[in-house]
Parts: sequence; structure tokens; C-alpha cells
Amino acid sequence: MNIVIIEQNKIYRESLKTVLDQVSDFNVVYDSDNTASLEDLRDSHVHFMLIDYNLGIVKCSETMNKAISLWPDVRFLLLTTYKEEHIFQSNKMSRIILKNATKKEFECQIKSQAV
Repeated sequence: MNIVIIEQNKIYRESLKTVLDQVSDFNVVYDSDNTASLEDLRDSHVHFMLIDYNLGIVKCSETMNKAISLWPDVRFLLLTTYKEEHIFQSNKMSRIILKNATKKEFECQIKSQAV
């Protein structure tokens, strides 16, 4: 499963990439603090995106719309610092996860949404 991570905090992003790459069948194909190079992945199939909610609701929505235009079946998981409710108009957005979640929690959340 190819995964993209969009996270502002470089240390957290790199740590999350390292953790997810340890899970069999998970492959982080892109990690960045922005979406500027997503077009470079057009020929790859991305199955899942983890997006930092601290980007703001507008940027998160734009990121999801851009991803859906590239990979119509992509699924999303918002990374949040605090447990709170987030509402998105996209039916592709169904889950949030706390940034301090365990490796097992990330694995279960991602696998439960696999297409």
C-alpha cells in the first residue's frame, strides 16, 4: 500500500515514515510539509494519505481534492494533536487519528480503510 504523508513537523513526519515503513505492505512514497510535488507521483498509485490537520481546513480540503484528482480511490487520515471533531464535505474523509497514536493504531486505522 503506497502512502503519502503531508506533515508540517519534519521530525514527526520522518518518525512516522520510519514507523510506517516497518509495517509489511506499507510503503511511504512521499513525505513533505507541502503538496508541491504531488504531481510528480501522478504515475504512481497512492492508496492512502496522512494529512496534518494543522495545515487548516481549507488547505486540508484542497490537498484532498488534489489527491482525488490524481488517484480517485485514495483514502485519507487526518493527523490531529487533540481529540476533537472535524467535519469535511468529502465522503472520502472518514477518520482522524491523534499524532501520539501507537504504531499498531496507525496500522489498524489504515488497513481498515484499505480499498
